[in-house]
Amino acid sequence: MKNIFQSFRYKALTAVLMLSASACTEKFDELNTNPNAPSVATADLFLPHGIQSAVDAYWGGSLGMDIGDLISQYWARIQYTDIDQYSISSDVYSGAWQTFHVEALADYQRIYKLGVETKNPNYQAVALIMRSWVFSLLTDIYGDIPYMQSIQGLEGILQPKYDTQKEVYAGIIKELKTANDMIETADKTKSISGDILFANDMTKWKKFANSLSLRLLNRMLSKADAAMDVKTEINRILSDPAKYPVIGTVSETIQLNYLDATNNNNPINQNRKTRDDHRVSATLVNKLAALKDARLAVYADRPADGGDYKGVPNGLSNADANALGLSKTSKVGAFFVGPTAPGVILSYAELLFIKAELAYKGITAAGDAATNYANGITASHSQYKLTVSPEYLAANAFKTGTEGYKQIMEQKWIALYGQGIEAWTEFRRTGYPELKPSVINVNGGVIPTRLPYPGSEESLNFTNFSAALKQQGGANDMKLKLWIAK
Repeated sequence: MKNIFQSFRYKALTAVLMLSASACTEKFDELNTNPNAPSVATADLFLPHGIQSAVDAYWGGSLGMDIGDLISQYWARIQYTDIDQYSISSDVYSGAWQTFHVEALADYQRIYKLGVETKNPNYQAVALIMRSWVFSLLTDIYGDIPYMQSIQGLEGILQPKYDTQKEVYAGIIKELKTANDMIETADKTKSISGDILFANDMTKWKKFANSLSLRLLNRMLSKADAAMDVKTEINRILSDPAKYPVIGTVSETIQLNYLDATNNNNPINQNRKTRDDHRVSATLVNKLAALKDARLAVYADRPADGGDYKGVPNGLSNADANALGLSKTSKVGAFFVGPTAPGVILSYAELLFIKAELAYKGITAAGDAATNYANGITASHSQYKLTVSPEYLAANAFKTGTEGYKQIMEQKWIALYGQGIEAWTEFRRTGYPELKPSVINVNGGVIPTRLPYPGSEESLNFTNFSAALKQQGGANDMKLKLWIAK
């Protein structure tokens, strides 16, 4: 396959350089012009890197593998277990902040401005949707963040003020509606290119915008102090699918399909070429084994020495973890470590569980809670080409009352496997599944509630950094509760 991402990375870098330098060709323009290097920065050159950099950070790397997947107890460390004990080095939380701001958000800012300059609303919409997703990750990871004044260094704002999570969520919903409404699907003169997520299909971008909106609105639904009429916004989307479409099949799961090529492969696959530090968590293995859940065979491998699936408890000492044996414990399933394993952003199964929760909480437009719940289980199996058995559905039939809510959230946790950041956010919001802190932990027996702001914020943006902590009522630690979790 063509090395698509790498090619676009090169062109995007070249485009940036061309913005700050000029070449004088005069009469020798044909001799001095490289046909493979663009002389004008265009939105399609920034879009591939903008998409991949964000998905890479979310799905792989320390943020995805060592924060999301460990804290959510999908995975556990069998070597170098400190991070599984919540001893998280500053380079981890600084790196995530840096990647999202300097690489992803900066690209979206360029794409949006180029869309304005070329009068192409579709590029503007794509930039708004991608930045909305990334800002939602940032606020879910850190809490209050610079939002309204973020990424405006060229405009002279070098010390941006922090917005509350409540304000960020409301702002994102407004931007996603704006993006949906400005998308042109019929006017071919407004087509885009460079879209490695949806192959330039703008209807799919609409579905991304509205499905992401439902994810965030669902989290706000129980918040009495939300900065908007949440029920009205939910009904706006669910009651007008023609104008505000959402994903409706497993095949429409929002994901980046990686390639079997260097720099374009799934980042977990790249990690596994030199590392073997992770195993599947005992929490997940034991849960799926008890349910006789067919997804266990996809989520985990059997131990190399044979026998049943064996998970590793989170937060063991290095000695105790090593004693379990690399060949006697279950590695992460082969599907998830392959080069072309997709980086899932939002699955159809997740959307169905969102609708199940909305219906449970009285949103009539969301349909029936029990039906959405059962369909969510079916969709999660189908995502991995599995067929859920009637016996499994019967054994896990939806119950009434609070037990039914617990079922929705536990099955959602199972379906979100690999999307550790989302599962962590849902755990903090709902308390489900009922995870216990790591065996050994350095966070006072508390499962981390957030990541600390990086040191660069304290040193370069101290006044606003301090004000943000004060307005959240805590210290820059991993015990401070976020707005959606209060």
